[in-house]
Amino acid sequence: MTVKRYEAGSMADALALVKGELGPTAVILHTRTFRKGGVMGVGSREVVEITASLDVNIQGKRAVAAKRQGAGGVGSARAAAGAGDERQRKAADEFESRHVVRKAYGAGAGPVSGSGSASGTAVAAPSAETHASTRDMAAAVLKSPGFELRSELSALRTMVESLLQRTRSFPGADANLPEQLSRAYSSLLEQQVADEIALRIVDDVKQNLPREQLSNPAAVREQLLLRLEKLVPCAAAQVARPNTGRGCRSLCLIGPTGVGKTTTIAKLAAALKLRQKHNVGLITIDTYRIAAVDQLRTYANIIGVPLKVVLTPAELVGAMKEFSSCDSVLIDTVGRSQHDQLKLNELAGFVQAAGPTEVHLVLSSTCTQKAMESAVERFSAVRVDHIIFTKLDEAVSFGVLFNVAQKASKALSYITTGQDV
Repeated sequence: MTVKRYEAGSMADALALVKGELGPTAVILHTRTFRKGGVMGVGSREVVEITASLDVNIQGKRAVAAKRQGAGGVGSARAAAGAGDERQRKAADEFESRHVVRKAYGAGAGPVSGSGSASGTAVAAPSAETHASTRDMAAAVLKSPGFELRSELSALRTMVESLLQRTRSFPGADANLPEQLSRAYSSLLEQQVADEIALRIVDDVKQNLPREQLSNPAAVREQLLLRLEKLVPCAAAQVARPNTGRGCRSLCLIGPTGVGKTTTIAKLAAALKLRQKHNVGLITIDTYRIAAVDQLRTYANIIGVPLKVVLTPAELVGAMKEFSSCDSVLIDTVGRSQHDQLKLNELAGFVQAAGPTEVHLVLSSTCTQKAMESAVERFSAVRVDHIIFTKLDEAVSFGVLFNVAQKASKALSYITTGQDV
């Protein structure tokens, strides 16, 4: 027997695929609905799968049923019907079909009343020779147009109930939003902006934008961008220093492993040295990773800035004194897991000894919101003044960054994209 599976976006489309390839005589063996695609469950779509075959024999059910004996059996129900009474024959067919469907759905043999049997008569357990007939009859019932329609309606009902449940969970479900704001709200949710933040944004736009402008997509988008900009506190006035001669400014970068601290240090050094004409010094305590020092030394040689490697907090203090005449000193630290309290305490010792002007927590935008929030919480015990988001070119969505920035209550200092320095 050849069994094939078909997938489509709806039950009707899946049935069309079955009938298109196998024809109207195909037998449906199994149906199921599941979600497919997306990233971590986001953006997935609902798929209907049908398992069907063309080689199922459903003609022998009457012959097998006729052999069954017993007052409660299907065979006795058909025998009682008689060959000449059309009404009794239909009643027996109805009883037999209900018995087979009960077996197909695992209802078991129990008290069943029907048109072809006395009420309360127990249905006998099927013998081994009737299993094939039972399966064939169940397949025939599943293939019937009425069953297909009921299955599709059931799937539709499940989708509607899921949608209603999700709608009830939204804080703004009852908000009467205009069409453009409703689209903006949906777009924010698609970018994984938290529900409460998205609702706050669109409600603010609704309250401040004139009513006649609420149907203008350009006006709504402009106001939306302004609200998003206000949601992320920035330290632009503090980090931009176009002029030298304001004293030595020291920046220390900390964060989990693999978030791009060393590359970000090189980018900052290049920007300060080549664009803002600062006298820059580099310090690294990242002697843990293989070739980490060589990587930063290569950048330092290209940019033309001095580099010092330190192993202890005392050496870090000495290096800071040597670079005291510089306009900017950048300190690269070793990446630490936010769950390793011993290593975090060691990092806190370096930061406390150096006493930098600013401590920037570096977070990768490719991480999950939960991981970033955990890093903010644990590294705050070390010291966090500002946040840097890296690898924006690799991010799946940007809404998580708004959520983290809001919860961390720390000003955003820099964002980075790509590996180019």
